[in-house]
Amino acid sequence: MICVGCQREIQDNLIKCPYCEFDIASYKKIKRLSAQFYNKGLEQAKNRELSNAIESLNTAIGLDKTNIDARNLLGLIYYEIGEIGMALTHWVISSNLKKEDNLAINYMDKIQKNTMQLEAYNDSIKMFNQSLEYIKQKNEDLAIIQLKKALQLNPHFVKAHCLLAACYMSEKEQDKALNHIEKALQIDVSSSNAIRYLKMLKPNFSVASLSRTAERRPATVNLKSKNISRSSSPQMGQLLGFIAGAVCTFAVLFTLVIPDKTNDLKKRISELDSERQRLEERINETIEEKNEIITALREENKSLQESNNQLQQKQLAMEQEEKINQAESLYGSRKYEEAAELLYSIDEAFLSPETKIKYENLKNNVFPQAARIHYDRGRSSYSKGNYENARADFEKSLLYKQDANYSDNALYYIARTYEHEQDLEKAKELYSQVIERYNGTDGAANANRQLVNLE
Repeated sequence: MICVGCQREIQDNLIKCPYCEFDIASYKKIKRLSAQFYNKGLEQAKNRELSNAIESLNTAIGLDKTNIDARNLLGLIYYEIGEIGMALTHWVISSNLKKEDNLAINYMDKIQKNTMQLEAYNDSIKMFNQSLEYIKQKNEDLAIIQLKKALQLNPHFVKAHCLLAACYMSEKEQDKALNHIEKALQIDVSSSNAIRYLKMLKPNFSVASLSRTAERRPATVNLKSKNISRSSSPQMGQLLGFIAGAVCTFAVLFTLVIPDKTNDLKKRISELDSERQRLEERINETIEEKNEIITALREENKSLQESNNQLQQKQLAMEQEEKINQAESLYGSRKYEEAAELLYSIDEAFLSPETKIKYENLKNNVFPQAARIHYDRGRSSYSKGNYENARADFEKSLLYKQDANYSDNALYYIARTYEHEQDLEKAKELYSQVIERYNGTDGAANANRQLVNLE
């Protein structure tokens, strides 16, 4: 086998790596525990308990980041509940961990070939996020419109069904709310939000009945279950009860046999006392052995936790480095937007000093390109009156670069989109920011004129 710590070939039966002293035994135990949680998630997925399955599978990959089966199944479940972004995230990680004979690659190919469907999924996410903004503004009517559109594009979007149900409940339209709750539960019988809303509408319903009424669909992929057996240890109470019972039995027998033979009775009582002392010693020895076992198990558990933390740190570092490599490849292919999104998602805390230099250099090359693309696209959408898409692109432009020669205009146009949508307070706030941050620029001058007009 190959040691995870130093990547050298070692014998399969070793407890520790002879080269780097990596804890092989603990690593194998963590892998087995990860497989158990995968099996649990697989069974839950078959029963359409998709939220519960997500929790189990996240635990599985939390223990073992390289559990390909768990990642692939987790991606399928996210795809089933309409969260395509999360599905692709796990499939991308899976495909990077195993580049051949990996079902995740097939899944991504099928999705990427259907560009219209992928665009529909992306639009549904944008509409869902916009509906959240409308709800924050206490504008449920517009939120309902956005959620309906999102579900037309993405009918399995469980979160959208639940949020739309909540909006209808707020509007006192219980029948419509119940309709979307039932649709959510047909997809995911364990959706906590759907169950909570259903309890509010039907206080007497049975949670157990959901698994019997949920719609069953054939499994998308065949992943084999891994069964790991466990043995149980004898209970301490049973051992002590047996010993105490033995002592009582001896006492009854020897106090009732031939009471007129005093000497014989005394002799036997003495023997019984000796037996009692011997049994007490056995009890003390057993308790001491149990305490030693408990102490050893606690130490082993502590060691497992430390090993697991080390593995997680290494895995996270590998994932960040893989993102940088992938972003570098995208940059070489002039796919600046995709490269920028990957770089923005990187956690610098897990980068080595050498990798961090590479990351900073790549970011300095990618972000300005992506910022310019989003700015130009935002201007195009703004000129066509598509203020929602324009604002999204202007915000991304500023996310990647705030000191470009067009950054003042990007923030100015964001304020303009809010003014067009009659959110004047937000527009005034942003105009003030343009003036403060970009004083002396054309964007600041334009913002000042608009602010005076609004006042």
